[in-house]
Amino acid sequence: MGEVDSVSPGIDDNVATNVRALRERNGWSQEELAQRMTDRGFGFSQATIWKIESGQRPLKISEAVALSDALELPRWLDLTSEPEASRHYSNMTVANRRMSNAYATLRDAASAYLQAQIDLSFAIRTAQDAEVRVSQIFTSWLDMSAEQAVIEARVELAHEEDDRMRQLREVDAVMNALREHGYTPPRPEDWVDSDEEPTADRPST
Repeated sequence: MGEVDSVSPGIDDNVATNVRALRERNGWSQEELAQRMTDRGFGFSQATIWKIESGQRPLKISEAVALSDALELPRWLDLTSEPEASRHYSNMTVANRRMSNAYATLRDAASAYLQAQIDLSFAIRTAQDAEVRVSQIFTSWLDMSAEQAVIEARVELAHEEDDRMRQLREVDAVMNALREHGYTPPRPEDWVDSDEEPTADRPST
């Protein structure tokens, strides 16, 4: 019995810490989270959320299940995890949700592109049937696959990474050359005269 009692307070503390951290990570106020709980059939107020986050009000299991859904957690038990572990799970959940949304956006964009190709092909064929000259500016799109856009995006991303790394290498090379010639980057304390330290009444210049 004593072992259970020693574990339970820790779980309550984890829940309190995790609820606050997850709420703030989502950018919601206590009122907004309370409203999300109200939308799920629980009459929560801002004061209710405040009491939960301050450890003054434990959760019922039904409330924990609804609260984890309101906080967009995959499992309600994640509320009871150690805060550090919960932070990592939350980060992975957010990143996974972004991936899912990005994939859906990419799929919809590819579908729209393929439909646009069909529409363009029909418009070109209709123009050709009417003996209207069709330039390559129109027909070139029919030879460009949707997959090419993904490949181009990969290439652009790789170039951006290469540019960033090249800039860092160039900065390091310049700083190393300066140091070899006796240059030492100034430190913040070097900007203040040793005999005239700034005080609360007299800011530094």
